[in-house]
Amino acid sequence: MKTFAAHAAAFALTNLAASVAAQASDAPLPNLDAIYAVSWSGLGVGDAAVSLRADAQAGCYVYASTTKPVGFIKALYGSPNESSRFCVQGGRIRSQHFESVLEGDDKQSYTLAFDYAKHQVTDENGLSREIPDEAVDSFSLQQAVRLWAAAHAKDENPPIGEFTMVDRKNFTYYKFKFAGHETLQTPAGTFETMKIERVDNPDKIGRFWLAPERDYMPVRIETKNGGKPALVLSLKK
Repeated sequence: MKTFAAHAAAFALTNLAASVAAQASDAPLPNLDAIYAVSWSGLGVGDAAVSLRADAQAGCYVYASTTKPVGFIKALYGSPNESSRFCVQGGRIRSQHFESVLEGDDKQSYTLAFDYAKHQVTDENGLSREIPDEAVDSFSLQQAVRLWAAAHAKDENPPIGEFTMVDRKNFTYYKFKFAGHETLQTPAGTFETMKIERVDNPDKIGRFWLAPERDYMPVRIETKNGGKPALVLSLKK
């Protein structure tokens, strides 16, 4: 039977390991620029430019996406653009401010301001909702999955990743698993990737192909909601 001292030592080592892991996962994220080719139901519909930049505050970043849809898609759906300011604390994404802008449609555009001390998120109309401590905005969710995957990339039995996403009206609870390694061909070239799959809802598909050589950024993203067409983003450059 372990003595109290042994238990205390084990507890201390566990917390030390967790602290070291958190510090490692809080290492500065590199600036990134990427262009993704976007297809909808197998049809090319334009490009999305994605950037990640360090913010003035240490440990914080601005993650942004600007789309350039082809003519008829822009006419039907506009040009959705997203921006998320988040910080990394203890290996976790902490959303600060999120903005989704759909050009020409103010009703579909919105902002969210996060206050984790109050467990609240407030929209552009000043309406506040209570949020769980782990909640992130819909765009920085990609970075949360990326950091989780990088932290467990060498695990013999990687755990299921659990995430809570908050949007304009709802909360969505995601579970992702490692689904093996795959050599993937993209317009930007061939990459050795880690495949991550959503496993919480059989009617909804969410897949990320993350490239270790690209700091675990996705080189392909695939989403599908029920019977709707699949949306695919493939790294172009």
